[in-house]
Amino acid sequence: MKKYLSYCWAILLFVLFSCSNEDFGENQNIILPKVLKTIYPDNPSDNFETNIVYNENKIVKVSNKFERIGYSYRDNLISSEVKYNIQNGEEVKYSETFYEYEKGSLKTVSKILNGKQMKYVYSKNDNGSVTMETYIFDTQTKIESKNPGLVVLTMENGNLINLVSNWGYDNVITCSRFQYDKYNNAFKNVLGFNLLLGQEIFGSETNISSFNNLTRYSYSPIVSGSIVFEPYACTMVYEYNKKSYPIKKTTYDYAGRIISITEYGY
Repeated sequence: MKKYLSYCWAILLFVLFSCSNEDFGENQNIILPKVLKTIYPDNPSDNFETNIVYNENKIVKVSNKFERIGYSYRDNLISSEVKYNIQNGEEVKYSETFYEYEKGSLKTVSKILNGKQMKYVYSKNDNGSVTMETYIFDTQTKIESKNPGLVVLTMENGNLINLVSNWGYDNVITCSRFQYDKYNNAFKNVLGFNLLLGQEIFGSETNISSFNNLTRYSYSPIVSGSIVFEPYACTMVYEYNKKSYPIKKTTYDYAGRIISITEYGY
């Protein structure tokens, strides 16, 4: 399970932090990553390659030997995302996500995950932060109920820097913190990604809407209630090309051990 989550993380990671060599594709004015190589130095047999397909600067497909993600657009906005597991060479759909917008910002995210339905509703606060509320749909009773918890996302210079989660039970509040470099996020030119705020919520430590590259991620409790937490942190170190896009990323755990290496090709 842990290894599978790493694969899913990598597929989303590439959706956030990739970059590459000097081959920028057919349109020299649009830099888009097309290949992601994920390397595990301690377990080379687990290495794999992920490919990305575009229609101009609209992302169409992300795929590797474990998973495929398909995207659809309505005009210039990403309208849906469908994920498939690859089992014995066959694709099995397990997740559908639908995006709705209001006044140029993300308003609602509806998700079907392994048959379970949920909805995330975004609202802007006076201080510039964004609150996200969660609703769960009971497929048997056909009743939608609001989760008592909520999430507050804080942005700075186009990057998500804090994500505070009030769990809504057991008096638990946790915080995810994000630090960035000053260089280009590899996927900054993918049309619509900048509006998908807080995708870390949906299964990974990645922020596809951010302008720069994540260099440190940490997670810890603010109020832990009766639950015992182990604080978590990892750091990312990059190499860049002449266009200030990353071509290589090395991820380290809290003890400075290499978790993985990613190499990016345009």
